[in-house]
Amino acid sequence: VDEPTSFSFSDGFADADFNPDPNLPVSVNVYTFTQHDGGTRATYVSTYESAEALEKIVEMGIVEGSSSAIGQIDDLIAA
Repeated sequence: VDEPTSFSFSDGFADADFNPDPNLPVSVNVYTFTQHDGGTRATYVSTYESAEALEKIVEMGIVEGSSSAIGQIDDLIAA
């Protein structure tokens, strides 16, 4: 964590007992926050080990899931 400008983490999949699933890709994620036009610009970057790993996650619906989650941020901040 580089408070208050960024944080990073690894993100993967797990079974019902929270054991990591070695058959599914893991991403390294960096979230960065910068001042922009009187507000804050948030940049989210996820990096995968290979193009094949990224393709697998895209097939699993990462674009739709991430878009849905990010689309909720403004409502959470306003609450």
